[in-house]
Order: sequence, then structure tokens, then C-alpha cells
Amino acid sequence: MGGNLSEKENLLRAITRNDPDHVPVRRLDGSIPGMVRVIYRDSRALLSGTDRWGVTWAGGVAASSEWDAEIQGYPVNHPLKDLTELETYPFPDPDEPGIMDGLLDGVDRAQALVTGEICFPVQDRAHLLMGLDNFCMAAVDQPDRVHDLLRRIADYQIGIVRRYLGMKADTIGGLDDYGGQRALLLGPRLWRRLIKPELARIIQVAKAGGAFFWLHSCGRVMEIIPDLIEIGVDILDPVQVHANDQAEAKRLYGDKICFMGGIDTQHLLSLGTPEEVTTGVRDCIRLLAPGGGHILAPDTLIPVPPANYRAYLAAGERYGKYPLEV
Repeated sequence: MGGNLSEKENLLRAITRNDPDHVPVRRLDGSIPGMVRVIYRDSRALLSGTDRWGVTWAGGVAASSEWDAEIQGYPVNHPLKDLTELETYPFPDPDEPGIMDGLLDGVDRAQALVTGEICFPVQDRAHLLMGLDNFCMAAVDQPDRVHDLLRRIADYQIGIVRRYLGMKADTIGGLDDYGGQRALLLGPRLWRRLIKPELARIIQVAKAGGAFFWLHSCGRVMEIIPDLIEIGVDILDPVQVHANDQAEAKRLYGDKICFMGGIDTQHLLSLGTPEEVTTGVRDCIRLLAPGGGHILAPDTLIPVPPANYRAYLAAGERYGKYPLEV
């Protein structure tokens, strides 16, 4: 997209709400102009197989094109069903040699912010290890043991963050889904008691190292947006359309945080027409982009019709130029 700023500088200004040229547009492969996303070896969710934490995955489908996005596998084995085994459970080593090798090969730091990613920083990693039902019940019945588990997970993630900071990462990104369609999975009281302190420890290390923190969290998170701002989240993704009040989020918090997202994939991008997608993108930019602090993006990365994807990209470029004319 044209303008006087480089894509890196424009993205930086969008994040900091400081007069960008245009609204950055995230593509369905997850890429964002002006950013390079890196992730250390064997850390991400798998299409199939066993990850470095001992969780077994199956059923994933690799991407066949940019608009036919990867379908993440799902966990089929949870290795820590009983928290009495926590003391002897073999956690991975954040200082393992080789897991960061080559991540910045070919990266032009003058042209791109570097984001080092940590999959499932706190809550998601806990329920992947235990199983969601086991984790939620233990959070109520065994909060002290759950606290110990979460603290050990956060200690590991802090080790990874420090390694990214050693590579001069500009942003730390984490994916931790706190919400369902209508409410937080744990509820705000338990989330604040158990998850928030450990997430805050991770973010504190990132911020002390001079990095932004980008949190992806699907589902309804309206109740905890003030908490996320308090502990230092700079970018909140995706503020899911059918689970949150985006207008209220922008009104209350748009001067404090950058919102990434705004485009519904549950219905609009996957089931709508190109014309409806174009209108939806225009309306989203009108709502979230004034004053900066917006990165246009789909709610989540799932396969969509090619014509709808092309309409999304074209409308993002058409309507996303500042000063906005929407």
C-alpha cells in the first residue's frame, strides 16, 4: 500500500497510535507487512505428532494456498491428567541448544519488526497438558496445584522470551485463548486469580527488554481487556466479532491498545459474498481505525473462498488509507 512511510514504520505507528499512513492488513497466511514472525523449533501446534511438551496432535491439514489456510491439528493425548505427577513431569528446557538457530537468517531488520512467538503461554498450555475438563475442574478444586503448574509453565516461557530478547526481538507474540463464544472459559474471578499473575510475569520480562507484547485470544474477552492493558498488552487480537462488542471496546480502550482483527470469519469471510466482504471491511475500518491503533485482520485463519479473500485485501487497501474516507 502506498504512502511516505516504510511498511515497518507504518506498522510501528499503527501499534503506537501515532499517525500511520494506512491500516496494516494481515493476510490469511498470518503475514503482516513490515513484520517478520519467527517461532523456535518444535514449539508450535502440530498437524500430527507429539510436541516438545508431550502432547499428541492429529487431524491437521496443511495449507494448500494463501486463502486455503492451514487447519491446526487437535490434541488427542494429554500427558499430565493427574497433578500429583507434576513434580516428576519432564518439562522442556527453554535453554535447549539449537532451537533458535537460523531464525533470523535473511531477515532485513531495517525493513521489518521481528516478532518472536510463544505458543500457548499459560492457560492453553495447561489444558493441553491436562485436558480442558480436567484443567477447569482442578482450577476450582485444586487451585494451589494449578498455580504450581501455571508458574512452571510461565517460568519456561520467560526463558524463551529472554532468548528472543537476546536476538533483539521487537515484539513477543503469544496465543492463549481465554474466551468461549459468550464468556471466559474460567470466568473473570478465576482468570484473575490464576492466569493473570503468570501472564503478567511473562509480559513484564518482554517489556523490560523493550519489546511490545501481542496477545491472540479468541472468544469473549471484554471483561478482562482492562486487565490486559494493565499488565502491558500492546496488541490484542482478534476481539472476535460475534463474541465481543467491538464498538464498546474501541470507545473504552482504543486510546490505550492496538486492536488487530475486526473481520468475521465465522460468517462473513467464509460464507458471505465478495460484496458483503467489501462492505464489512469498510465498516470495520470506520469503527476501529480512527486514531490509528488498528491492524485489519480476520478473526482467525481458516480456509475461505478465493473471491472473498481477494475482496478483503482489495477493500483493506481501498478504505484503509489515512485520512480515512469511510
